[in-house]
Amino acid sequence: MWTAPPERDCSWQQDAGPALVLAGRPWAVRLAGRDSAFPALEVYQAGVLLDVVSSTKLAAPLLRGARASDGRAGPCALAWGRLPVTGASPAVDFTLGRRRSYSESGTVLKLTSWCWLAVADGSFDRVAVRCGDRCARAEVHRAGIHRAEIHRAGIHRAAIRRGQS
Repeated sequence: MWTAPPERDCSWQQDAGPALVLAGRPWAVRLAGRDSAFPALEVYQAGVLLDVVSSTKLAAPLLRGARASDGRAGPCALAWGRLPVTGASPAVDFTLGRRRSYSESGTVLKLTSWCWLAVADGSFDRVAVRCGDRCARAEVHRAGIHRAEIHRAGIHRAAIRRGQS
């Protein structure tokens, strides 16, 4: 897997595995079917497929999804979606709180001629995406590990220490 900062141009992507791993963050993206009529962008978190964004010519939502997580560098947020037909990059604002909200502009990465990705460092609960006269808003979903998974992992580690598998 290659690593690159969020500002990097992704025109070099290949079909062999995740092409772009966001350094210090748990997300990766992969351009699948690059040479096909309708390639797709796959969005991963910690190796788990979150979404597939197709390059279909049908009208598509400006904002497809948003996630928050704790990366090695601290809390961070990710949003992704489809570019408008004009190909203009959107303005992406991540916010926290409703009354006295804190807002930060995300670093927008134009991945292809039809797809974008934005990242921001910090804790956020909402995202707003604007491009021309279009606007989309969504909650930022926090990815977490369920207590049952932590419990099972603890039992598995204890069994390994005792020499069981």
